[in-house]
Amino acid sequence: MKIIITENQNYILRRLQQFIEIVEDQIEGYELNEDNPWWCNTYNPNTFFDNLRDRSIEIFTDENWNFFHDHSENGGSDMDLGFLYRIVEENYGNYIKNVWVRKCGKSRW
Repeated sequence: MKIIITENQNYILRRLQQFIEIVEDQIEGYELNEDNPWWCNTYNPNTFFDNLRDRSIEIFTDENWNFFHDHSENGGSDMDLGFLYRIVEENYGNYIKNVWVRKCGKSRW
């Protein structure tokens, strides 16, 4: 079986470590926060996860603005970012939700 990777996909694969570092920096920022911060009253574990994931993707696309806003065949303006969602879910999903539980307490959920 032969797998064909487009140039656009290759661009993302070459920058995957950048994305992972963004996700981990976002997690660390919340980890370093004091207990019961403002976001405990704003989110639950699931919405906290969604927010952190979406914010990480937003930062990644902002840092690669030219690629994600290039409408030519060489750009990624119409790329499906679903695989970035899956990377965060599969590798960090439970951990991120547990950050909320540790920082905010189970009783809030």
